[in-house]
Amino acid sequence: PPTGRTINLELPVMHSVDASCIQQENTGTERTAIIGIAALTPRAVGAEAYWTWVRDKSDGMREPAHWAPGEPVVDVARFGIPPVQARSMARLQLLMLEAADQCLTDAGAGRAGRDDRTDVVVGTCFGLDRQYANALRIAGSGYAREVERAALTLGSPEAAENASQAADELRGLLRRTLGAAPHDRVGEMASTIPARIASAFGLRGRTLAVESADATSFLALAQAIGSLRAGLADRALVVTGQLRESGVLSSLLRSKGLLGPAAHADGLSEGVGALLLKPLAAAEHDGDRIYATIADWHVRHRGRPGAFHHEVSAERHRDTIRAAHRSAGAGTGTVGYV
Repeated sequence: PPTGRTINLELPVMHSVDASCIQQENTGTERTAIIGIAALTPRAVGAEAYWTWVRDKSDGMREPAHWAPGEPVVDVARFGIPPVQARSMARLQLLMLEAADQCLTDAGAGRAGRDDRTDVVVGTCFGLDRQYANALRIAGSGYAREVERAALTLGSPEAAENASQAADELRGLLRRTLGAAPHDRVGEMASTIPARIASAFGLRGRTLAVESADATSFLALAQAIGSLRAGLADRALVVTGQLRESGVLSSLLRSKGLLGPAAHADGLSEGVGALLLKPLAAAEHDGDRIYATIADWHVRHRGRPGAFHHEVSAERHRDTIRAAHRSAGAGTGTVGYV
């Protein structure tokens, strides 16, 4: 929680053995300062409210929380987004814009100037609602064509006319319900989320979207820290989160035993979080409020032929954790939470 003082939070055990899209080596040893925080969840909005909930009310097991349709409401006009484009934006993009705004405000960061070098790294997993809508509209239009084609094979003018009318009605319903704007295709691309955030706040660094299953948030953080250490950016805004846009996804994960009722299983909930990162020396020089510092990170992936699945080797996990401790220069006894 906000305390007005620096917390030396060592995170050497934050690791991933299933981050399949990047093999990035640490390029420095300087700690990274967290100077801005934001949190949007169905149960708490804002970092302080979320911390209070975790501290006082999160004991015991309960069903994952979800937002109702249309919640929370985000005023896109204050981000300079035209209404015609807003209708084609993924719901997660709206929430990530809001989280980015809260994070930058929390850090006291105004609109960036011409020489800004702030990277925006977004991590998102599963599908966006715009992707589902576009896919359903395309599949539905294909079904309408098949209905017309099947009716023509009957050789009945009346059947063909009825089928054509039904197909037109279906296509019209799909357009009204799912949209049919030129911006719909752009709205389903995850890469537009960091680009939109950068545009809204005048950030002139690089924009990047990453995805690596349940390691997505960690990988986004690792990518941002690596860029800071390499001198490729002065600040990095990391925004990660997920929404449950379809019950189909939960069913598929449950069928693989990933959402079972056992105590070790993770539920599929919703939420968006954001961090603004800066090299520690720069943060101290600029007088930034520092919530915590990140000591180091480690990413590893084991590629092997055969059926694709998560790494289950305890030995591999142990080796990765040991490597993280070594790179952070931390003893195992110094870690208080895994």
